[in-house]
Amino acid sequence: MSEDTNEKLVPPVKPKARFNLPLASIGLPLLSIVIAILIGAVIMVLMGYDPINAYSALWQGSFGNLVQSSETIKTAVPLLLCGLGIAFAFQSGAFNIGAVGQMYAGALAAIIVAGQFPQIPGPLHMILATLAAFVAGGLWALVPALLKIYSGSNEIISTILLNYIGIYLVDYMVSGPIKIGGHSDAPTSFPVVADTMYPKLIPHTALHIGLVIALTAMVIVFFIMHYTTAGQKVRIVGLNRVAASHAGIRANQVFLLAFFFSGTLAGLAGACEILGYQTRLISGFAPTTGYDAIAVALLAGFEPFVVGLSALFFAGLQTGAVAMEAIAKLPAQLVDLVRVLAILAVLAASSPRILEIARRLQGEDRKW
Repeated sequence: MSEDTNEKLVPPVKPKARFNLPLASIGLPLLSIVIAILIGAVIMVLMGYDPINAYSALWQGSFGNLVQSSETIKTAVPLLLCGLGIAFAFQSGAFNIGAVGQMYAGALAAIIVAGQFPQIPGPLHMILATLAAFVAGGLWALVPALLKIYSGSNEIISTILLNYIGIYLVDYMVSGPIKIGGHSDAPTSFPVVADTMYPKLIPHTALHIGLVIALTAMVIVFFIMHYTTAGQKVRIVGLNRVAASHAGIRANQVFLLAFFFSGTLAGLAGACEILGYQTRLISGFAPTTGYDAIAVALLAGFEPFVVGLSALFFAGLQTGAVAMEAIAKLPAQLVDLVRVLAILAVLAASSPRILEIARRLQGEDRKW
């Protein structure tokens, strides 16, 4: 029998779906959270606290009523946007630690545009301020990307250093060029024009259209990562830049675009903070959001929709910490302990052996 005949007799391999919701992406983060909560409960018992009362207070402070729920979701918006940016940058083989600086750059651009030019119609003014934050965050992210390509510098180190530059730049601006008088407690910028503020989604709550922006960004990032040629190129470059170049992909260009897009999302987070509820820029307005977003993306396994759930979880811990301390009389640091335990748990669950077991449970390696 000829080789051609043998090839015809071989049954075709059924291609796998381009996307599913793998156990490794959904189940492991959820399992990690459960493990962290259980370990946190054990620690509370050892310290003489009632874990049921503590977690009940945490839930009440996070989602106990409409006001608390809206506050938690509002807190999750910048975490979601920054987390999406970090997740997308990771696909290109880079770890973007610069969400803080990119967010500060976006907030500064938003306040400069939204706090001036009152003659511009309100909706257009709001859009322009948002676009300014979008571009500023992306341009800020381009700096470490260019340094990586043309000088070989480590993007982790350069993005961390740029975080400090962004923070100090905002400190300088609110202390001088855009400072407004009458605020002796902290340097403060001039306020935004009232018409540029994001409309509320629900009256008398903290929810604003920044939530719509964040959810739209989540869908767009998901679509790009899983259903576009650009997303495929980003992943190929992340896996092996040399091989990508040999395959005809402009690896440097893809890397720059991925980093720019990552920064634009962090810039949007800055716009949501200023135009969503803060109305003005103050020194140290969001000192930890960009760093917390790293944990958000890490816990989510860099999957866009899971980043949304992770952001909500971290926001709930943040907003519920006050109630946990006031009602259950627990130190707020225990909430941070639960968050750290969740990250450690997902790192442990991400070991090659555990991931292999998860794939087998889902049947990803079965023969067709």
